[in-house]
Amino acid sequence: MKKSLFALIPALAMVFLISSCNKDDTTTTTNSTPTGTWSGTGQYGTSAGVPTYAFTLNFKANGTVDITGDNSTAVDVATGTWTIVADSVRAFYRYASSSAEYTLSGKYTAGATVMTGTIGLGTSTTGVGLFSVTKQ
Repeated sequence: MKKSLFALIPALAMVFLISSCNKDDTTTTTNSTPTGTWSGTGQYGTSAGVPTYAFTLNFKANGTVDITGDNSTAVDVATGTWTIVADSVRAFYRYASSSAEYTLSGKYTAGATVMTGTIGLGTSTTGVGLFSVTKQ
């Protein structure tokens, strides 16, 4: 009886070992940074009902950002840098046609496809406008 019991223990261990191996593991990766093109609208001012314009952000992996604002009067192009600060993306940029510097801040979580936020003058992230963009 003891012999059959000792033979049964390794057999059961082998069954558990084989059944616990799973080769069907799949890993889903989400983009932990906002790199890529995001398009939507920008808005002058922070009040409801003010005019909006086409707004595109192109976050590059090297930490730079290209921004295009098309307000039907002119297409404005800006360049700058971006970083992740807590749960937000911050970009500090300047339009080619202006010496004014702006900072935008938008809520971002890994894998997000929509980003909304605020735009400020200088290092402020509020007071100038709002934006809403979708990952392209």
